Amino acid sequence: MHTQRITARHMGVIIACCLQCGIPIAMIISTPGIFYPIIADDMDAQTAEISAWMSVAMLSSAAFSPVIGNLLGRFRLKTMRVSAVVVAGAAMAVFSAATAPWMLWVSAAFMGYVLVLLTSLGPATLVNRWYQERVGALMGLYAAFTAIGGVVFLLVGQAIIDASGWRAAYFAFAVITWVVGLPAELLLTRERPQEYGLLPYGAALGQADEALPVAAGGAADGDTAIREANCLMRTAPFWLLFVCGFLMNLVCQINGYFPKYVMWVDEQAAAGVVAGAFVTGAVLASLCQAGSAVGKVGLGMFSDFSVRKATVALAACGAVGVACVWQVPATFLMAFGGFAFGFFIAGVLVLLPMLCRQIFGTGEVYPVIYARIAVAPTLGGAVGNIVWPYLADNLGGFDAVFGVALVFIAVVLGTALAALSGTSSRTGSTR
Repeated sequence: MHTQRITARHMGVIIACCLQCGIPIAMIISTPGIFYPIIADDMDAQTAEISAWMSVAMLSSAAFSPVIGNLLGRFRLKTMRVSAVVVAGAAMAVFSAATAPWMLWVSAAFMGYVLVLLTSLGPATLVNRWYQERVGALMGLYAAFTAIGGVVFLLVGQAIIDASGWRAAYFAFAVITWVVGLPAELLLTRERPQEYGLLPYGAALGQADEALPVAAGGAADGDTAIREANCLMRTAPFWLLFVCGFLMNLVCQINGYFPKYVMWVDEQAAAGVVAGAFVTGAVLASLCQAGSAVGKVGLGMFSDFSVRKATVALAACGAVGVACVWQVPATFLMAFGGFAFGFFIAGVLVLLPMLCRQIFGTGEVYPVIYARIAVAPTLGGAVGNIVWPYLADNLGGFDAVFGVALVFIAVVLGTALAALSGTSSRTGSTR
């Protein structure tokens, strides 16, 4: 049986997704750490007041996600993504001119629109439209660019800050986003393969009716998808996957507190209670980021063969990583644990959309239902940044943090497998 081969248009879509994740998204989510203390000093504010913009952006993303999902059946995704690149550059330009924390918060409120269209829902929808095979590997590829771009722009940003200050760094980020991001989106992103007489990569040829150019959605298609999504929201698999996504990203936030955990271990070592940590907090966090980059590609490729087995592997990496970091911090297994935990972090951008695709299908309802599922990890991330420091400071230290995290990882595995089993019972079988 002959299938649709890869074409320049298929490849262009992936290149555009990689560039957007590697440039504006990496700038937004991977570099704030070098800005927080400097901006706080400049504005004579507490670091928490400055870093609050990230929580605003996450909550904004949760609000925008279902709205954009409903609009995808009515408006062209390419147009919306172009506008997201414009907004991303504008938000960072406003950052460069901000004189008070509230200006950062207001600008960050619009970043939720950017995150949905350039990180989660937008690229997942494009890949789902243009590819029938290797979907997981491609999702992992573009998601890995958030880490790759983070490494690059941490260095670039720090160099600009050292030479010209933080305002110049954010303005440079805005200019780079517009100069590179806009042409990439305008020239490379295409709505649907059928508009060009093509099929999704891997689809069987000979389906003449599907190969003809078609309109990019419409109000009727959008209304039908919304009604179907509303019905799916009343099913058990939807809420099981929602809980899975919420807890998955909640656990992922532990990575941000690895440096504090290492300080906690070293304080106990100074008191003679335990041996000192094998690596510094910065090294442990870096190993976790490296694991995340590798894990996004590896987990994506694995999920193409079996979503169920990839889910088990995800939970195993998370549990082993937490256990090693927690129980044997004085040995090389601490470093191994940090790297392994990075694979678990990869699940939010790679495995969650693959689970949604496996459970709810690949039709017009996919972007609508995934947009609603994507609210869960966003909320989980916001809650995690409150829960974990509170547990560490008030309820048993990091022993409590890691103990609760292991329980949550078990729940993530259980809810994901239960959701897949629910699909099996309705549709026949699940890989």
